[in-house]
Amino acid sequence: MASTYYKHALLATLTGFSLVAALPSSAVAAGPIEDVCAGPIGELKNIQAQIRVHNAKPRVSTDRAYVNAHNAEARQLNAAQAQAISRVRQCVSAFSQVMRNHPQSTFPNPNPSQIARLSDATKKLTDTQRQAVTRWNPKTYDFLDYGPGKKAMTTRVDRIPPDFPPSIRSVIRPIYQALDKTRPAIPRTSVLQGKLPPRIGGPDPAYGNGRPVTGVAFDHIIPLRRLVTMRNFLKLTPEDMWRVANSPANSQWLSKTANSSKLSGSSAFISGADPTWLREQAQLRERAESEVQQLIEALLKTQKG
Repeated sequence: MASTYYKHALLATLTGFSLVAALPSSAVAAGPIEDVCAGPIGELKNIQAQIRVHNAKPRVSTDRAYVNAHNAEARQLNAAQAQAISRVRQCVSAFSQVMRNHPQSTFPNPNPSQIARLSDATKKLTDTQRQAVTRWNPKTYDFLDYGPGKKAMTTRVDRIPPDFPPSIRSVIRPIYQALDKTRPAIPRTSVLQGKLPPRIGGPDPAYGNGRPVTGVAFDHIIPLRRLVTMRNFLKLTPEDMWRVANSPANSQWLSKTANSSKLSGSSAFISGADPTWLREQAQLRERAESEVQQLIEALLKTQKG
């Protein structure tokens, strides 16, 4: 007598995936989830393709071994699909939160050459190194001597990295340099932190002396040298590292003068800038660090392993 069993149900294809369809319109406009979550979504599509192949196999057989193998495969695919859906949901949630906080901004997308460069910088990282770097947390940079003759400026963030052990320095430098050299080209029509770039010829917001803006620059609020030491940052995929570094939560417009003055450090410590503006920059940095850390932790949950 033939053994009869049912195919397991295939969940909705990705085009009908409820999480994507249910996103607020402002979040979708701020950056297509299909782009920023391409990795987890691609994984789910691949598993669902395997499920379709499985479901096309014969439903009835007298071969008990065939039946057992078929049902075991169904259970494995169901479990894999559930995990993939969970990762997609985590990704959607992570990026949507940033989009809600920055509804006028967009997530830039890396191109293959940008990711290749960052992949080369990270491919030799060991788990031990990834963990060791986090002991040199971003706050390490906040207690460097700014130098003599700088009234009321006794600390300087990130101008010169602390004296890391050679093993740590060798890990941080290639990744920082890869991020630095793969900065996105952000259109001057883009809104960052709720603001358009300062107007050329207009007063520079960073200074209270009427100094005119001669150029504008895209700025990372958390300096890249600090970012690579943030908790779990080095555990992300190269794609997610790049997106975190250049996310709306970590981006702002500065005048070229202010950006040049900060070098690779924090704008909250620019010498000669307006005190009110400096306080605003310090608050912005603290907010960015909180948002970025939340994004890192959320994206970590979207990864395999």
